[in-house]
Amino acid sequence: MERLLYGAGTLLVMLGLAAWVFGWEALMWLPRAAVEAVRAEPWSLGLVAAGVGLMVLAGLVRRWRG
Repeated sequence: MERLLYGAGTLLVMLGLAAWVFGWEALMWLPRAAVEAVRAEPWSLGLVAAGVGLMVLAGLVRRWRG
């Protein structure tokens, strides 16, 4: 749990520094592009969701087998 919290804190610090250096408008182009891509081709969201699901499942299996 400590690793997860430390990693999340590090991510937030990096995001804040990047927003300070580049500005929020420069950082938000990627989420906007992702939303537009999902609207244009919704089946791609299904493929991405399936991939994420398999990655989460693999992590759970790895943790159970220890």
